[in-house]
Amino acid sequence: MAVIAALAAAATAFYILIGLGSFRGFNLGMDLGIFDQAVRAYSRLQTPDIQIKAQGGFNILGDHFSPIIMLLAPFYRLWPDARMLMCAQGILFGWSAGFVGWYAHRRGLGRAAYLVEASFACSFGVLSAAVFDFHEIAFGLPVLLWALWAFLERRDAQLIAACAVMCLVKEDMPMYSAGIALAMLVTGRRLYGLILGAASVVVTLLLIFVVIPHFSYTGQYAYIGSGARGLRSFSGALATFGLHLTSWQGITFILLIAATAGIGLRRPLMLVVLPTVLFRLMANDTVYLGFRFQYGVLLTGVVFMALIDSWSWMTEHRTRWADTIKAAQVGLLLLGALGGIFGTQSPVRVSRLWTMTSVVQQKDAIQAQIPDGANVAADVYLVPQIVDRTTVQIAYKNWLDETGVPIRADYVFLDYGTFSYDNYAIPWVDSLVKRLTSPVGGFTVVDHSGRFILLKRIGT
Repeated sequence: MAVIAALAAAATAFYILIGLGSFRGFNLGMDLGIFDQAVRAYSRLQTPDIQIKAQGGFNILGDHFSPIIMLLAPFYRLWPDARMLMCAQGILFGWSAGFVGWYAHRRGLGRAAYLVEASFACSFGVLSAAVFDFHEIAFGLPVLLWALWAFLERRDAQLIAACAVMCLVKEDMPMYSAGIALAMLVTGRRLYGLILGAASVVVTLLLIFVVIPHFSYTGQYAYIGSGARGLRSFSGALATFGLHLTSWQGITFILLIAATAGIGLRRPLMLVVLPTVLFRLMANDTVYLGFRFQYGVLLTGVVFMALIDSWSWMTEHRTRWADTIKAAQVGLLLLGALGGIFGTQSPVRVSRLWTMTSVVQQKDAIQAQIPDGANVAADVYLVPQIVDRTTVQIAYKNWLDETGVPIRADYVFLDYGTFSYDNYAIPWVDSLVKRLTSPVGGFTVVDHSGRFILLKRIGT
């Protein structure tokens, strides 16, 4: 157990270093800013209105239902900084890796438990979430692992508690409860499975059609669209999902499934992913059908728990070709870990803790000239740098916010070296600066040092 604890501690440190390096290297953006604004509001006992989503404030509960992030509010009071969220995510992911190792050891995998834990920690699903901002899924991973463990161990009271907590993580997480219900149905626990499945579907429908629209100023849930409106759209979503499966991220995920050498697919736990995949086919954005960013981490958790279950099952039943299958699993796990580390460029993220010194100094010099509490429009990758002490929003190239309203800001903080989410490069920043500093633009240049420029509204 000491080795498992040491691996979990190492994974935690690695995730924290990734988060801090990504912050220093301007690799974190909108989502981290959104959750920072929400947690800051919770820490002050205020309504979690998000300036990034709408200048008048958009209650985050009208975007995604994730009240569990309130748990971070006391820690934010102690360290009011976006980096606190990245450290918290690293701790939650590291604990999850330790849990996977502990359960593998408990199920009799012996020293192979160390390999399973390390492979999980370095998997593409986990690392892709660790390098991409902060998300409520940081809580979702340990809660899901808890639920899967409770199902496998037939601890019904803990399973009910875990499924209840899932409802506080995000509106689509009850679909994992529905998946567990499917697994119960095929293992003979039909009544319990029917009750859990029905409750999971009802809660999901209430969240996306009642609760979230109540808090949203648009009065509707924004993330289910054309995918749910017809066979043609559904087939198109299915085709897109197929394309994602053939991407290298999708192939990495398939390798994880292949690591069970077919045995895991025969275990009921793999049914847990089915409702979630079907739910994502109804989304209005193809990004939800892929495995990048934070969208593969929960699926990875299910696959690894299925791997542990299958390996233990093979050992207990002394199945034919068990040694050959386990050898193949070891090779695939090692390959998957290497793909996760290099596919997410995690070492590069960590290296930014001691590189880019001159660029960071340029940013700090200009950033210091923005007063606390100022209303700022900033490049998407500069948002996390000032979100904890200003009212910040994203400076879009068309100078409109997400709702189509012209941006109102007293300061504009831009990076000439940026590549925004839409791959707009230097000409976009340059044209916006010229537009804002024109005779009718209303802004003047405060400072321009290297890559960074700060504008101030005339008369502010």
